[in-house]
Amino acid sequence: MNRRLASVLSAAAMFAAAAVTAPQEAGAVASLMPSPGCGFVPLPQPVGELTARYFHCDDSFILIKFHWSGGNTGTACVAPWHQHPFYRSDGQRVVNAYYVKTPPNVIGPPGSQMCSVSQPRV
Repeated sequence: MNRRLASVLSAAAMFAAAAVTAPQEAGAVASLMPSPGCGFVPLPQPVGELTARYFHCDDSFILIKFHWSGGNTGTACVAPWHQHPFYRSDGQRVVNAYYVKTPPNVIGPPGSQMCSVSQPRV
């Protein structure tokens, strides 16, 4: 089974389990969590401090650049078929995130690579 299918199936299972265990809350959870897609997805309402996610739909490591509501920027590495959550910080939230062509810093041998702690600034 490929990773994309596995992540879609696990998301569907999570929502199905929520509906079975707490039917009155399932609609509320579904309305707070948008269906997984690719790219930057702001949540319609924050879930705790979580305000947005970036979903990566490819077999490569990528670097994303993100913008805070106060004007600051940052970068993050996203592994193949993974997502990067964004949380509120000091009253600010991430308002946009997008792929940049600069390659991310990865560590580890081929087949077992992961994102490095330090990433390029773009």
